[in-house]
Amino acid sequence: MILGVMSDTHGNLPLMFRAADLLRDRFGASVLAHLGDDWEDAEALAAAAPEVWAVPGLWCDAFRDWRIPNARRETADGLIVAMAHDEGTLARESAGAHLLLSGHTHTARIAADGGALRINPGHLRAPRDRGQPASFAVVDLRPDRVVCTICGLDGATLLRGGLPREALTGAKPRA
Repeated sequence: MILGVMSDTHGNLPLMFRAADLLRDRFGASVLAHLGDDWEDAEALAAAAPEVWAVPGLWCDAFRDWRIPNARRETADGLIVAMAHDEGTLARESAGAHLLLSGHTHTARIAADGGALRINPGHLRAPRDRGQPASFAVVDLRPDRVVCTICGLDGATLLRGGLPREALTGAKPRA
């Protein structure tokens, strides 16, 4: 299973849809996760993609709307995925999660964090923002390991990391 992860689109729908097209058509993502800023962008993505997981960003009115969760948990291929726009909000959902997805900083990152893989896909605000190139994440949930690749808008690899599935779950890899 492939998860496509994006964050911090800030109204730049052309970049967001460019990344979404790459994630689905080139990388085979079956689920797209939008980690906030802006909530309206995630709604536009959900109208155009088969399955979208979304959380609002800190600056969105939706973040203060009690009907819309600021953080969420999903299950993907047997792994628990916790997601929120920022690390502080993510902390509420992170216990027992295997994948920790957050944005907010506009800086892409992949890091092992105890028994979890922490991923920040970067931003899609502009071709460059805060000195960082626009980027998104491809999370490949393989039978034996989880591999995360941060990609630029041309699909080229900017950063890659991952962990054996056993390190995340404590269980031996599936045959």
